[in-house]
Amino acid sequence: INVEPAVWSRGVDKTRFNPDRRSPEWRWGLGIADDEPVIGFVGRLVLEKGLDMVAAAVAELKRRGVRHRLLVVGDGPARESFARDVPDAIFTGFQDGTNLARAYASADMLLNPSITETFGNINLEAMASGIPVVAARAGGNECLVTDGITGALVAAKDVAGYADVLERYCTDPALRAAHGQAGLAAAQAYDWDAINGAVLNRYRELVAVKRA
Repeated sequence: INVEPAVWSRGVDKTRFNPDRRSPEWRWGLGIADDEPVIGFVGRLVLEKGLDMVAAAVAELKRRGVRHRLLVVGDGPARESFARDVPDAIFTGFQDGTNLARAYASADMLLNPSITETFGNINLEAMASGIPVVAARAGGNECLVTDGITGALVAAKDVAGYADVLERYCTDPALRAAHGQAGLAAAQAYDWDAINGAVLNRYRELVAVKRA
């Protein structure tokens, strides 16, 4: 069959991941003040997720005197060593379902310095939750994050670059809200029903070509 190849993205469950999941009460329970900017990190705690960059970036923020809290959502073999590197962080452990969605929406930005992502579901889930994404300029991150609009893309090992962007978001609530809203709007294109419908239509086209 002579047909053009097609590529489909993944989608996001917007009934689960959305800004309405934000919970001030959950934040209070973790000791986070209403006006305290929260940097979220979501993922398996393994070195290839860029844990060294997370630790270095928040250490630089602390050195600069930038008010923030690091919220770490996930677990893994590097948790103990990572916890030593970010002693002021809040660790929630593994979360899934609506608990994971609440964690995303209750953060104020996502930090994703991983350079091994092929698509980056966490970026899309954060966007659907209405928060901006600060990600490494690598892999699938560049397909989802629009630099300066839905978040920021930073050179993979640029600690100062990460700190600069995070500082802007921490100190400018209007900027992070605007970029979060832009990400939310962009996430609407990644609807599972639309993606699955496109795949189904593709199969119908292939069947029609085969019959012809």
